[in-house]
Amino acid sequence: MKKFLGFWLLLGLSGLALAQATDSHTVTVKIPPVLQLSLDATDYLFDFTDTTLTGNETVNVGGTPYTKASRAAYLNFLDSGGPTQDFAPTSLGGTTNAYGTVTVLTNRGQWTVKIDSIGGTLTLGNGRVKVFAEKVSGKGSSLTSSPTSIASGLSLFGAGSVGQGKSVYKLYYLFTMNISDDIPLAGLNESITLNLLLSSP
Repeated sequence: MKKFLGFWLLLGLSGLALAQATDSHTVTVKIPPVLQLSLDATDYLFDFTDTTLTGNETVNVGGTPYTKASRAAYLNFLDSGGPTQDFAPTSLGGTTNAYGTVTVLTNRGQWTVKIDSIGGTLTLGNGRVKVFAEKVSGKGSSLTSSPTSIASGLSLFGAGSVGQGKSVYKLYYLFTMNISDDIPLAGLNESITLNLLLSSP
């Protein structure tokens, strides 16, 4: 009799062991595309009326020294007979450096920074302004191997692949003076606005 009861008890326990309960839940992952661009410089000033500089101050751009724009430097240029000379900015707004610092932060492998648009027109021509980008750290490479006249759509630097992370570039501008420039008696005091665009396909 005890064996018989033990048998049924064993069957009952086995049935309990086979009983199961299930539930389900989800794991959700949301990752935004990151395309961040910042430039610390707010104004590249080419002031050929500046009298605080001696005319001997230079900025090294791509391994070449360029004289900073000033009245003394301009008079030296006129005295030399030209015919042309590229000048570095007298000063920059937003930074104490002789260049602007562009920072790109992205999780995209392929990206490009370019001049998207130019607002305004200089009397001497917007092409007198030249741009040069120099890589400091991070991904990609410069697409301006030498100072290049600005234009809408001009690519400055970018990454063709594996461009994720933080990348830093120096952004230089130069201005070309020509001995044949006929400057009005009132002088010139003009500015243009360049809009940079970081894009990824």
